[in-house]
Amino acid sequence: MGLVGNILNIITFTSLRIFRNNQCIFYTIIASIVDCGTLLIEFITRIQLNIYDYDLTNISLVWCKIRPMIFHTCMMISLTTVCFSSFDQYLSTSHYYRLRQMSSLKLSKRLTFINISFWIIYSIPFGIFYEITSVTGCTILNQGFKFYFSFVHLSILNGVIPLITASVFSILSYRNVRHIIRLQIPIVRRRLDRQLTAMVLIRVLYLFIVSIPFGLFFIYTLNTSNNTNDSLRIAVEQLITNITSTFYYLNYAGSFYLYCFSSNRFRRQINYLLFKKIWQKCYEKILFKTTVQRNQIVPISQISNFK
Repeated sequence: MGLVGNILNIITFTSLRIFRNNQCIFYTIIASIVDCGTLLIEFITRIQLNIYDYDLTNISLVWCKIRPMIFHTCMMISLTTVCFSSFDQYLSTSHYYRLRQMSSLKLSKRLTFINISFWIIYSIPFGIFYEITSVTGCTILNQGFKFYFSFVHLSILNGVIPLITASVFSILSYRNVRHIIRLQIPIVRRRLDRQLTAMVLIRVLYLFIVSIPFGLFFIYTLNTSNNTNDSLRIAVEQLITNITSTFYYLNYAGSFYLYCFSSNRFRRQINYLLFKKIWQKCYEKILFKTTVQRNQIVPISQISNFK
């Protein structure tokens, strides 16, 4: 369902003119594309475990190194994009004209290029330091990089910085929107800004809720993975890991449903897109083919065969 939701996000935001040239929506499209990559990586792993009963990351050294590179690249691009969208929404709803002028599609494309390039280069060390062991499987053996991964990458880059940044600018955007009626802005733009602010705010709130439990417990398991004598503790940790990781991955799967919940305009556009454009076109094609088949003229050679 997460892949379907992200695909619907992309189709909706790219097919409608009202969304196509908006900076905040541009960030949302990028986040949806990257979230599809994150979910596909996790989906492949889950299929291997649940259907074929083996984990390729614990067997193939190549996949053990490539998977964390792709996964953390997509994850960090998505988080940074959420921060950019909240920052852009703050600029576009600001009371100051100069700040509103800074919000542009050109700036969004430049920041997105920097965002993608930086995190691709940043994730290269993951392919270097991940190794396979007989006890813990695919994991980080280098103690220095394990410390960095736990207390810098997960705690700060994947935790504190994006959560604080996105939360602060979302709250500031919400404050701006409450007084947006005072600005000399067309009413259509005001309504769109209100809807986008609500969508960004609920997205950031959900990110805050699902990220903290997963991040804290992942840091704990990473630094206590060598103590594998207590089977009961291992079972409890595995259960907690499954629960926290499931909720965490909903962050990359639930944006479509959050937008449907928070925005009336988004729900109307989805209804228009699915039922009035896509479904109607499919129905017309089916009806046209059926009509053509019924109205076809039977060749004389076939008629003679029936005599």
